[in-house]
Amino acid sequence: MLYLPYFRGRQYDLQALKSIAEQQILPANIIPIIEPVRDIRALPQTIAAFVTHDHPIVVIANPTVSDYALTQEKLNDWRPYQDNPNLIVGHVLTPTLIPDSLTASAGHQTLLVARQYDALKTAQHAGWLTAPDYLLVPPEARIRQLLDRPTVSLFDHAWFPEHDRSYADIEDGFFSDDWAPADINNYVGFSDYTIGGGHYSEHSYPAKAVTLHLTYFRSDQLRIHRFVSTDRDDFRHPKEKFFQAVAKLAAWLPQQPAATQTPAAQQLAAYHEQQHFPGLGVVKQLSLEHHLQVMAGYFKAHFPVENLN
Repeated sequence: MLYLPYFRGRQYDLQALKSIAEQQILPANIIPIIEPVRDIRALPQTIAAFVTHDHPIVVIANPTVSDYALTQEKLNDWRPYQDNPNLIVGHVLTPTLIPDSLTASAGHQTLLVARQYDALKTAQHAGWLTAPDYLLVPPEARIRQLLDRPTVSLFDHAWFPEHDRSYADIEDGFFSDDWAPADINNYVGFSDYTIGGGHYSEHSYPAKAVTLHLTYFRSDQLRIHRFVSTDRDDFRHPKEKFFQAVAKLAAWLPQQPAATQTPAAQQLAAYHEQQHFPGLGVVKQLSLEHHLQVMAGYFKAHFPVENLN
């Protein structure tokens, strides 16, 4: 079983991945995907960390959610690493994708992300789908019926409240068990956008509440717990709201199994004792690190690499 968590290359997403690479905790069947969105130093630094520690990483060569691909001269390019065997070159299937680009990294693995049925059908008819080593597709019945090759399911499990709702409406809930039906549906693995979600925007917007997100396992079900500040009336005082939210986390964490009490979660809880506000970017980084630490522990126990298929 494979897990390919999908990240947009924002600053704190990349810092979380770099930290995880340096911790050397990921088993070989957890392979992060980075879709670059900004020309920042953290991008090649993160890739270098995975290459240095001999762990595979995917980089999308034709990102589609920002103007990064339109930047002709990149100051922080990842391509100097493209000949390293630990770097898997990924592509998003688009109307302008040149088929030769799927095999441009001769001798190295490639990955294709295909999000639409019609595009997949066209690519299959053209014979393009035999080239990539990994094919990521939505978990739809008509796509399973279309394809006769091993695939990885790609689904967005993140929930974002709309209108007058808030995370306080659903503080704890189901997140994923994509590995459970994988064998039945002939998937060799699964992919998701972790707690960050698949939606991408160039700009972030303030929220009335500060919310901390932690994934955890209850039996074989991955759940998510949201720690929401009690003050949700306006957009002011994020520091005070963070202390309200992290106080709830610090009370909840010691009651959880050891697998949930990851180093990243413990660091978050420590901010309550220290009464230190590290900034919401660092909070996001630690939440992502926690998710990968939780998934690494689960995979080592349930999907050991020697049984990889």
